[in-house]
Amino acid sequence: METKDLKFSGEQIFNKLIAKRRATNSFDGSSVEDSALKTIIKAGMESPSGYNLQPWRFVVVRDLDQKRLLREAAMGQPKVEEAGAVIVFCGDLNATRGKNLDAVLAESLQHGFKESQNQQMKEIINKSFSSPAGNAMGLEPDYTVWLNRHVMIAFTTMMWMAEFLGYDTAPMEGFFEDKVKAVLGIPEDVRVVAMLGIGKIKGSDKPYAGRRKMRDICFAEKWGNGVND
Repeated sequence: METKDLKFSGEQIFNKLIAKRRATNSFDGSSVEDSALKTIIKAGMESPSGYNLQPWRFVVVRDLDQKRLLREAAMGQPKVEEAGAVIVFCGDLNATRGKNLDAVLAESLQHGFKESQNQQMKEIINKSFSSPAGNAMGLEPDYTVWLNRHVMIAFTTMMWMAEFLGYDTAPMEGFFEDKVKAVLGIPEDVRVVAMLGIGKIKGSDKPYAGRRKMRDICFAEKWGNGVND
């Protein structure tokens, strides 16, 4: 098979995944294989991040007692307890400094970066993140927003990998952050961003609810110049 054919086949597979995926409301309780979970997590670890800081942190919950406690922190959603695994996606506000930054730079040295390049990068990062975290008005940098953006890149990457491996997924943002932290022992300076339930669906998928026209949501060159499908 020619490279062109392989590329087209891969495009078909991914387009099919995108078209068929639905948020799963109910799981059948079956487990997620260890090898599959590792593949999913490694996919998230390969996600891109600003300055390669990799600020995401993942807590994988599979124990039934832990899932029951997590369900309480997630507004009682049954799918938290039903899923074979629930991955809690967090962002470390200390990813830009201290031992976290040192670990990232040490890793880059092992992959061919020079000490001078690392020193330059460290200076840029220190300068970029030296201001105190600000607010939603944009008067100062809001590092929580920065963190959320990066964590959600990893989240989406892992969701698609789970779907590719034949599992069903349920993105969740309905939870009490303080309660999730208490259940999982998450430090105060780490934010809980989202949760992803992974497993096998119980019952049938939700019907397709449709999507708006491209011209309504995608604009060319400036706002309002709608792009036709």
